[in-house]
This record gives sequence, C-alpha cells and structure tokens, in this order.
Amino acid sequence: MTIPAVPLPRGSGGRVPLDFKLKPEWRYDTRRRAFVSASGDRYAPRGELPRDSRIVYKVPALARAAPSDLNPHEQDLQRYMQIILPTGVSPATYLRAVRSWPAVEEAHVGPEVSLPQQD
Repeated sequence: MTIPAVPLPRGSGGRVPLDFKLKPEWRYDTRRRAFVSASGDRYAPRGELPRDSRIVYKVPALARAAPSDLNPHEQDLQRYMQIILPTGVSPATYLRAVRSWPAVEEAHVGPEVSLPQQD
C-alpha cells in the first residue's frame, strides 16, 4: 500500500531547492560567493539568481574539509550543493542557467517536500 503525499500547508515555508553537483576540481567559496577551480578559474553567478537566493553545500562539514583528508565517497559528497530560492520562486525557471555554469556537472529540481496523509 502506498501512501500519497500531501502538500505542506500554505505559509509553512517549504521551498523546493535546485540541486546540483560540482564538476571535479571545483569548489564554492562561500565568502566570495564564487566557484573556484583547482586551476584558479573563477565563476561568480552575479545577477543570475533572484535576490535572497542562497547557494549552500548539502554537507557543510565536508565542504570545509581538505579533499586529501577525505575518502573517495566523502570527496564525491563534497560536490553536492543546493540553491535555496525565495518563497514562491520556481527552481525550474533557473535550471537551464545553472546547468550552463562552468562549475556544474549536473543539476535538477529537488524533490517536493510533503507530509504523509492521515486517515
């Protein structure tokens, strides 16, 4: 038996993220708000996202670690990120742009958050 999902109540703050994975040898410098490659290339997506958007690592603790201190699986997890857009903004609107960024290997709209249905 499958339980259908129930959308979150309006005003609950649930937002659908835009998920993406960095290409190998790229990282995101949160202070400079720019992507930086191991060879020194930089890319800052200024003006490409709505105001109050946030680019965040999915696993912040791994983001701060040196890749040489991580096993291959942790290094892979270190490349996963999200863009949290303002409430009411569709991530699908920005998907094509994010996929074109030089640091991005793949991108997709994240899953929609839902609650289980009550009987």
